[in-house]
Amino acid sequence: MGFVDFIIIFIAIIVNILITIYLGKQWQFWFQFHITGCYQFIYWLVVVIAGLSLIFSILLHNISSYWLPLFCNTVTGLMICCFFTLFIFDTVRWLSQKKIKPNLWLKIVYIVAVVSLFCFGHEMAINAKIVHYQVKIHKSAHVDHLRIVQLSDIHLNELTTHRFIQQMVDEVNKLNADFVVITGDTLDKYLKPFTQKSFDKQFQQLRSKYGAYIIFGNHEYLATKLENNREEDITNAFMQIGLKVLKDDIIYFDEVGITLVGRDDFSSCYYNIKRASLSDLMIFTDTNTPIILLDHQPKDLDEPEKLGVDLMISGHTQAGQIFPINLIEKLMYKNSYGLYQDKDHHFTSIVSSGYGLLGPPIRLLTRSEIVVIDIVFDKNTNNE
Repeated sequence: MGFVDFIIIFIAIIVNILITIYLGKQWQFWFQFHITGCYQFIYWLVVVIAGLSLIFSILLHNISSYWLPLFCNTVTGLMICCFFTLFIFDTVRWLSQKKIKPNLWLKIVYIVAVVSLFCFGHEMAINAKIVHYQVKIHKSAHVDHLRIVQLSDIHLNELTTHRFIQQMVDEVNKLNADFVVITGDTLDKYLKPFTQKSFDKQFQQLRSKYGAYIIFGNHEYLATKLENNREEDITNAFMQIGLKVLKDDIIYFDEVGITLVGRDDFSSCYYNIKRASLSDLMIFTDTNTPIILLDHQPKDLDEPEKLGVDLMISGHTQAGQIFPINLIEKLMYKNSYGLYQDKDHHFTSIVSSGYGLLGPPIRLLTRSEIVVIDIVFDKNTNNE
């Protein structure tokens, strides 16, 4: 874990604690809890456990890999919905100059609003949309156009359902992809659910004209010090089902006339793995051909712009997953989500919000997605 990651986690914990205190105090007001003594202690104990449930789940992950995360993630999602709903209630009360007072109907409205927001957020998380991008690459290839379907940040774990993955596979196979690219964090942390719950058999069903290509994200590395979960174990598991693993690899497709570069993840340096620099990789490419780069984290767009990359495809950010994290990410990344283009360098960056989830089973002001990239190339005048 890097220093920046540590700071982000530390700030997240502090914010989590402050929100928990806010919820505990305001619930007492709106629900008119008049409790003292040991009941007051029990009330705050329950509030703190609920408010910090996601942290407890991470700390106690060795106790249970299913029921505890399921319970804690659900509670965390409900607490987030409680916070947003309560914030709206308090804002309306403040705007009314505190004329609004707690009553039975407001209590009912609050509970209904929380449950409705949670259900809406869950729907945004489990029903992915298909997002289309049109990209023009100002170089000629051996084809006029190409369709790439991107999957990212699936975060497979014990809570992932076969229905969720089969829905993804079926949607991808309807899209008539030339290439399927999976841009990291396919696993949440452990390889075991992927192989032992037959998710690998479902991934094997992915269909495209020129194959499916996968790179590592930071979550593939999280448990690589464990036996049967090492880097080579994950790589072999992917390769056994026909996924082409790219770890600082370059492939030139003579039939198509494009170059595909797949980078190892930025986090690999924390696990004693030296990732090749992009400048070193680009030495082995022909920049006169269209170059498509797969890199999990969209950390530095200036470098691929200058080195002749035409299209960079990334994930990692989840588009924030839950507001207002998406606003914070916009300050961290040149492109935190969607399409970015630099016309001077003829460079395009596409960042997916991902198909899966981290933590609570909801998305607020974001949505899970499958990305379709339709690329058009300059006409090859040599063949005219």
